[in-house]
Amino acid sequence: MQKSPPIRPGLILKKNYLEPNNIAVSDLAKMLDITYNSVSSILSGKGSITPSIALKLSEIFRNTKPEFWINLQTAYDLWYAEGNRGTDEPFYQLMSFGGEAILKLIGASTPIGYEAKAVVLKEKSLYPDIMAIPKDPDSNNERIFIEFQAYAEEMIRHITASKVIMSCTQDQYKGSVLTAIIYTDQFYQDKALPLSIESTSGESAIHGRFKEIVLSNFTAENLIEIDPRLVILVPFTIPGNTPGNELAQKCYQWKSIALKAYPESLNRNVLNVLSLFILNRFKDLSIMEVRKMLNFDLSDTKAGEELINIGRQEGRQEGRQEGRQEGRQEGRQEGRQDILYTLLYNRFGRRLPVKKENLLNAGDDILNPLAHAIFDFKSLDDFVLWWSINAANKIKS
Repeated sequence: MQKSPPIRPGLILKKNYLEPNNIAVSDLAKMLDITYNSVSSILSGKGSITPSIALKLSEIFRNTKPEFWINLQTAYDLWYAEGNRGTDEPFYQLMSFGGEAILKLIGASTPIGYEAKAVVLKEKSLYPDIMAIPKDPDSNNERIFIEFQAYAEEMIRHITASKVIMSCTQDQYKGSVLTAIIYTDQFYQDKALPLSIESTSGESAIHGRFKEIVLSNFTAENLIEIDPRLVILVPFTIPGNTPGNELAQKCYQWKSIALKAYPESLNRNVLNVLSLFILNRFKDLSIMEVRKMLNFDLSDTKAGEELINIGRQEGRQEGRQEGRQEGRQEGRQEGRQDILYTLLYNRFGRRLPVKKENLLNAGDDILNPLAHAIFDFKSLDDFVLWWSINAANKIKS
């Protein structure tokens, strides 16, 4: 039996502690007396919360203990050491930017006016469920708990019920609650035992009823009809043994629908989550194969197209002087270099160690791999390492 997959400790630190308290990464780095890059690595999942950092975090956030942070890190390390591909974290990301669509899927009475939050209960080390809380505390909207279930767990209804009760007790919440379990496969729902707690005298009873969704029982059309943003969950509607050629065509269709359904500013987030769900559904694929299937290209945004057009315009002007064909080629190349540099600069700012002229001197042997790898950089250190290995010695002088 698999263990429940944990949410990344850095994500909990960011969403439940840094953002609510308006603490910047640079400020936390100073408080912890470590580098900015070290904090960024923890938030991205590449770095770990060490015992010394756990002690300092408990001093900064006084309602936590060092054991709390160590337990988060240990649960995360053990799960991923076993080679598991969890879905809780990408589902949390999806709830953060597409939560309204998920609430429509589970039949919430009012799918707007909510914000997602990872549930962490003080009584236990980690509960990686998703909770949707009304933004307006004075509204009559129900509090919503969602369990995204991508593996077999007989006690999932019991576990989910206990978490909901503990969370409401912890917050002293007495209002209405909607609890939903979203299974990725019918098999996982079939394995779940029914929930019923009755007293021997018959005077009282607790009957657990959940809104339950089984994604494999939907078609892509069903989900998209509910809300086009649900296309990100469509990978779970087709068999895990779908042939590669057929899957590649479907990936292209999913990507096209997803990029139209969400704002352009969310393109990267959308494709990242879609990639992770595809990886979970089709476990024999590698991340590079998924990127290729999605044609995960950096020029998909309107801003990127504009930069390409600028490059082409410059190329045409140069072409009048040095030859039309050569100018167009240079224009396309410069437009692409502009895109890559702009995206890198927007992510890393003044800390970016590569100057624009370095990219202008780069050839396709660097630009092509960089275009595919750029979204895999979780931190500036990742990019610096990639650049030192793949590009530093290849740049034309």
